[in-house]
Amino acid sequence: MLLQIEHITKCFDDRTAALTDVSFSVGQGEFVSVIGPSGAGKTTLLRILNGAISCDAGSILYQDEHFEAARGRRKRDMQKKTATIYQDFCLVENMSCLQNVLNACLPEMAALPASLGLFSRAQREEAADLLARVGLADKVDEPVKNLSGGQKQRVAIARALLRRPLLLLADEPVASLDPATGRQILELLRGIQQTEHLTVLMNSHNLALAREFSDRLIGLREGQVVFDGPVREATPEVIASIYGAAISE
Repeated sequence: MLLQIEHITKCFDDRTAALTDVSFSVGQGEFVSVIGPSGAGKTTLLRILNGAISCDAGSILYQDEHFEAARGRRKRDMQKKTATIYQDFCLVENMSCLQNVLNACLPEMAALPASLGLFSRAQREEAADLLARVGLADKVDEPVKNLSGGQKQRVAIARALLRRPLLLLADEPVASLDPATGRQILELLRGIQQTEHLTVLMNSHNLALAREFSDRLIGLREGQVVFDGPVREATPEVIASIYGAAISE
């Protein structure tokens, strides 16, 4: 099993529970979407999984190794297995597409070459190849600020892939895009996931797209898992139990 979440709990500073006793596992090569209403704990969960914040209780295992207990180099080595793409892209607008993709290399570089942007030829070639793979071969030197939202998310995907992750976390990756562009991005992501046998764990407010592109759905409600199963088992009754009421797709 690639990822195992065991009894994760997280409270905010005011002691409000964001996640309570959350447990599930994700196998290599799965595309899993976490769904649920706003405030259900979806983003908190992904921030715990990428190490941005820590959980208050419970454990996270990547390939049977405890992530939350790891320290120093060992934790950094485990974090290399994971990459994240975000709703707001998290790109440097004045930098070129190529430079933004290459930024994925910075955590593993020494301070001086990192500060000077001294990337190797191999790194530059791989970054350019990844931009071509996501459909931006002609935008290598283009400043990100000149791109459309969909193109920016393609740059973010290329940056994530440069880390060569086993697990790709996607936090509402198409929420800021129009429906047609959002579908194109998910088609791209699904194609890469299947070709590379990557694992994708995606937060999604769009139930219809989550159903279409996922192998499995995990439903969060008030910080607790209330459903975990294949898409075909997410009946209208199940969806109502996740969102608290029947919703239209």
